[in-house]
Amino acid sequence: MRAYVTLLSTDSYLPGVACLAASLRRTGTQVPLVVAVSAGMPARLRREVAAMAGVSRVLELPATDLLPERRRQGHHWDRTFDKLHLFGLCEFSKIVYLDSDMVVLHDLDGLFHAPHMAAVAAGRLVHPGWTRLNSGLMVIEPQPDLPRRIAQTFAAASDEMVRTGAHALGDQDLINSYYADWPVAGAQLDQGFNVFFEHLDAYLATGRYELPGQPGGGERQCQPVRVVHFVGRDKPWMPRGRMRHLLALLRGRLGPGQREVLRCYGRLLRGVH
Repeated sequence: MRAYVTLLSTDSYLPGVACLAASLRRTGTQVPLVVAVSAGMPARLRREVAAMAGVSRVLELPATDLLPERRRQGHHWDRTFDKLHLFGLCEFSKIVYLDSDMVVLHDLDGLFHAPHMAAVAAGRLVHPGWTRLNSGLMVIEPQPDLPRRIAQTFAAASDEMVRTGAHALGDQDLINSYYADWPVAGAQLDQGFNVFFEHLDAYLATGRYELPGQPGGGERQCQPVRVVHFVGRDKPWMPRGRMRHLLALLRGRLGPGQREVLRCYGRLLRGVH
């Protein structure tokens, strides 16, 4: 069995899950979307997710903390370590994992033909030195012991965090530590599968990418921007995120592609409320 999977680890991301489901449904996919919910979340929330259009199943993750020796960082990435449990969902032969702060603009079903750990070095077109995989979109072939093996890299990833001066550790750091050779030997997907919102217009300006349904590079063969990723703490469904985007719009700091994606996201939000 194959499925799209997203993670819900806090109720503040409910609108994000609803918009992700709606955007996937608009692509016409027949592949089910499974929402993996962190253990201990209230039954009310699970019922609300199960009632969302486009959600095929709600799956409660194990209560086991894969990293029992760690101390909470007080960072919004703390709960994302539950993402490691997804690597052990062996009832699925293959999953395409999507962060719930993403919006899907173009068909993704072809990813189910990609190999294990196909992902994107997101942002590399703007920052050539960014070679690590971004864990917001990954093709995963689950294995029974894989979550534990990835979790065992916690100490090494922590040492790397200290060495580089990073402020917090997240699931992405452990995944990159376990798949350390990914930048050289990993299955790297086209950049259009995971474009950070802040980079969107820079990607479009290269003439290599276009928004689906929008004019692109003229005679050039453009690739579609398939997924836009709203990285950062303030999401477009949150009051602070809406305010930040509004101020950027008023100050002329949003490009035409960003404005179009925000309009699209606004329509999705209105449709799920």
